[in-house]
Amino acid sequence: MGILDTIIHTKQTESFVQFKPSDIVKEVLENLKERDRHILIHRYGLEGNETKTLASIGQEQNLTRERVRQIEKDLLKNLKKTSLQKPKFVSAKDFLLNIISEHGRIIAEENLLMHLNIKDAKEKNALVFILHLIEELEHFIHDNYKKSWVTVLFSQDFLDGFIAASKGIISGKNSPLPAEEFLENFKQTEFYQQNRQELPDMVILNYLELTVEIEKNVFGHWGLSLWKEVKPKDVGDKAYLVMKHHKKPEHYSAITEMINKAKFDGRTAYKETVHNELIKDKRFILIGRGIYALSEWGYTPGVVSDVIMEVLKQSDQPLLKEKIIEEVLKRRVVKKNTILVGLSNKHLFKKVGKNAYALA
Repeated sequence: MGILDTIIHTKQTESFVQFKPSDIVKEVLENLKERDRHILIHRYGLEGNETKTLASIGQEQNLTRERVRQIEKDLLKNLKKTSLQKPKFVSAKDFLLNIISEHGRIIAEENLLMHLNIKDAKEKNALVFILHLIEELEHFIHDNYKKSWVTVLFSQDFLDGFIAASKGIISGKNSPLPAEEFLENFKQTEFYQQNRQELPDMVILNYLELTVEIEKNVFGHWGLSLWKEVKPKDVGDKAYLVMKHHKKPEHYSAITEMINKAKFDGRTAYKETVHNELIKDKRFILIGRGIYALSEWGYTPGVVSDVIMEVLKQSDQPLLKEKIIEEVLKRRVVKKNTILVGLSNKHLFKKVGKNAYALA
């Protein structure tokens, strides 16, 4: 990082730490008449309360809904000019414009709040109000995208092209992708090759956040919003997703803990419910006492003797007892003695020589 970059980064960090939207709003509204201040405070929830409708404010002020709308419109128009004389507002405006510009001239409102670590309702509403007062910003509302804010030179056609290329990658993989893998694949596309100067990694990932057609799952992997691996619909889907991420078999109680730790939707999973779902869902295979694996990992259903038969069929020749035990333990979490009991079934297996077995 060069000296100029260091100075800019330091100033941005200072601005971030000092940034308190409610203080800026207080300065912006200080010279308004009481009625006008009241209308804006309640219309935008600037005291941390729910925003009120034009009709409800009209009832309070003995005004028509249309009159309240006109007052709000005129107030915003005037404040866009008078706020430019307020030092705190000007600093905030430059700070916010810089953030939105470096994210590709657009940012979803919810992501901006997360970026600034603003969680308090009063501060959230104050920030949204400030955004409405910045002349260089426009509220971007579209069915295919999250509610966002854009700066001048933003191109929806460019964003649409980006999303089309991204959907092509994700659909082709048919499974959610980690950010690194998505970036690697995206940089092979013609769209990226033609626009690489406009698409640093931060902008690419920010654009992905904008569309409602693509989402991150709880593990930060990108997929189509309709996929169960992105938005699990039930306990079985949740169990499948956490196990796929975990990449190894687990007891159903541990799987339950993983589901609750992932915090999919705030609902608590219970061991009994998870166990019942795992038993009946063909995506899961019982491989030990209460221990489950995914069938897509190569596990097949059945008791230990079924697994021994499978091992011997695949071998197509007698196998030593130790080899059979080794192969079964790759597919089941059981004690060696359980395997030996299975081998003793003379209806299924026969001993060949001193220490080898074949199918009966």
